[in-house]
Amino acid sequence: MRNLKYMVVVMGLAVMALSSCRSTKQAAPSAPVTSARTEQIIRNLNERKLEQNRPLTAKVLLQLELDGKKMSVGGNLRMKRNEVIQLTASVLFAEVGRIEFTPAYMLLLDRMGKQYVKVGYDEVPFLKRSGLDFYSLQALFWNELFVPGKQGALREQDFTSSTEDGLLQLVVREASLVTLRFALNPSDETLVNTRIASSKQGPQHFDWHYLHFNKGIADKMELSMAGIGKDVRIGLTLSNIRNNGDWELTQIPEKKYKRVDPVVLFKKLLKIG
Repeated sequence: MRNLKYMVVVMGLAVMALSSCRSTKQAAPSAPVTSARTEQIIRNLNERKLEQNRPLTAKVLLQLELDGKKMSVGGNLRMKRNEVIQLTASVLFAEVGRIEFTPAYMLLLDRMGKQYVKVGYDEVPFLKRSGLDFYSLQALFWNELFVPGKQGALREQDFTSSTEDGLLQLVVREASLVTLRFALNPSDETLVNTRIASSKQGPQHFDWHYLHFNKGIADKMELSMAGIGKDVRIGLTLSNIRNNGDWELTQIPEKKYKRVDPVVLFKKLLKIG
């Protein structure tokens, strides 16, 4: 039963990551990336985003480390560009929970506890003020740059840039409540880390590390959170990646599940030890 509870922790923390640098390889020292080169990299990433528009499904291995306690569980990741992201977790071939993100809402479904959370992005004050939304999360899963509130093509002028340890560092110029930093390898134009840090709440930050790629798709990732009272790491390893759009949005059996407050559920999850 405790393992099943930990699975709900995974789901809850993934949802709360929106309310809250490490590279895949050691880069050799290099000269600063020029403004023209930075503009070219951003333009190429924009074009790559347009090319990756087919639905994606994959098996996923979820690995959770919470204050030194570890567990692993299988599941599925399904994504349709600009429509939905679904992440499910299963134990002994039975689904125990899922999270679903659409442009309109975030859903956390706890199948073991027969309860769920469903909220719009504008119902979470921090998300509303910071501009973080579905498209921000979609960019994290697809290994892309993003500027909160902007859905069009990005430009070099959207960022301040610098070169550190051979990596191109891009910081979003206009981001409310958060500092948003991207680390890229300029040699192969690969985004290797995204950091979202609180501008006003001390050391709180959220990192999304991209550790390995398969045909341009990040198939090994690690999420880490600090400053929330517990050290949290979530590993995502994808396999059997396919372009398959034959699946639907989650239908909640309203008569069998209880709707709960997201803050109450999150606090309960963090107490599991």
